[in-house]
Amino acid sequence: MEKEEVQKIERFKFRVTPLNLITAICLVACGFFVLEGFEGQVNRNFNDLFFMLCILAAVVSFVSDLIFRRSIPILKNLWIVETALIVFTVVMILIIKTLVF
Repeated sequence: MEKEEVQKIERFKFRVTPLNLITAICLVACGFFVLEGFEGQVNRNFNDLFFMLCILAAVVSFVSDLIFRRSIPILKNLWIVETALIVFTVVMILIIKTLVF
């Protein structure tokens, strides 16, 4: 009976990962755009755009975190892979930004 209880506790153990943090940051940004946003009527479209982009980023990071958790059971390796994904994404965004603008 005790082994089953321990397995239930271990199964629901919360592990913090980099993509969890990204999801939380995106949701906080969504809350900012809903409650505060930018000043002025002209920037209302930008509020909606940034809100939708934050929701999309939160959903993508949440789903990719679930996929990585299923495929990589060791927490240390999970951190390495997710951090590499985040760094790769940021570098690609910066490269594309410099090429376009």
